[in-house]
Amino acid sequence: MDRLHELTGGWPLMVGRAHRLHDELGDPDEVLRRLAGLRADRAEARAFAEATGVYADPLLVTGYRALNDEITDGLFDLEGAVTAVALKIEDEDEARWIVSCLDALQVFDREDTQLRLEPLLRECVALHG
Repeated sequence: MDRLHELTGGWPLMVGRAHRLHDELGDPDEVLRRLAGLRADRAEARAFAEATGVYADPLLVTGYRALNDEITDGLFDLEGAVTAVALKIEDEDEARWIVSCLDALQVFDREDTQLRLEPLLRECVALHG
């Protein structure tokens, strides 16, 4: 179960894919191998990243990339996220909107008041280019 969560990130789209693969293959180990392959397949990574909604608006992409570039130590808070995005786009109000939208798209994992970019999406966005 831990490996399944690691490979799907808990994203409903990925959990559904795992379920369909299990129905088709009947082999949990093969399902996990195929899910792991997503991280190396540019087309699959692109499709997943686009399905999350991050690419629905150019400002969201810019904001996500700003966070990915600026937050290198992993954890940050909402204000840190707004600051990182505002530095990139030079508009604090718009940065707040972007971070709120990204939060609504569930691109952050939460640890108390701290956030981190969800690892599966982060890897797929990196492959997306």
